[in-house]
Amino acid sequence: MKEAPVVTALTRISAPVEDVWRVLVAFDQYAQWHPVLSLDAKPDQVVVGAEIPGRIAGDDTAEQDVTMRLVDVQAPRRLVWEGGSLDAILGRHSFALTPQPDGTTELTDSEEFFGAAAAELVPTLGQFREEYSRYGAALQARVEGLSG
Repeated sequence: MKEAPVVTALTRISAPVEDVWRVLVAFDQYAQWHPVLSLDAKPDQVVVGAEIPGRIAGDDTAEQDVTMRLVDVQAPRRLVWEGGSLDAILGRHSFALTPQPDGTTELTDSEEFFGAAAAELVPTLGQFREEYSRYGAALQARVEGLSG
């Protein structure tokens, strides 16, 4: 069995884990800071099994409705959602927040891809990594703007 393709981006955020977590789970506010994702759910819906509807609209992609299902919630350290289908591509997106000794937070934003067409993503993983770094920078700007 082949390993699933994975994209990972690291971002250092000058704020404590709890501040980053609050922004990360404020799903109804993603449209205010995330470059391509807007979600339609409230932070009180952050429970395993919750379905989070939303839309992806990028610079060069048509708007697409998506639904993410929360599969792991360990406040304020880890959030994981899945979207898609094993018939095509299923993405398991995880956010790990690690407190640093200097009071900052290291965000590890990664996504693992499964399904019949997952291998087709391998040539684009570098581009995905750049996009995820951009998402991390947007989260960083949002968190630091709110706590600064």
